[in-house]
Amino acid sequence: MNLLDASAIFNLFQCHKYNALVAGATIPLAKYEIGNILWKNHKIRNRISKKEAMESGTVLFELIESMEQIVPSPASALSLSLEEGLTFYDSSYLVSAIESGYELVTDDVKLHKIASSKVPTRKSSDL
Repeated sequence: MNLLDASAIFNLFQCHKYNALVAGATIPLAKYEIGNILWKNHKIRNRISKKEAMESGTVLFELIESMEQIVPSPASALSLSLEEGLTFYDSSYLVSAIESGYELVTDDVKLHKIASSKVPTRKSSDL
């Protein structure tokens, strides 16, 4: 089973790889990170319209809801974050992969590098 972070979820969505999404798992935080990605693509990067952001959000939030939700240990995520220099958010995905025994799928370069020494790790383009 694959545990997908927000970067992988967004990239898989853009490539229309919906089956890889619904067959995977994620953490509850993913919805909020996806919301932030859509906000940034509209407000900061001017890549999508407000309507496109809202429509994409509706679909992405439903897809995420259909995925298995893994709830990481906050204390373990904080410990790993402080130890490895990852954000608490990134550590939450990695701890979830470790605790669930799932493979981590991330397109975040720093997270991929650190995670690959702890769990099997792939990029979304590998799915």
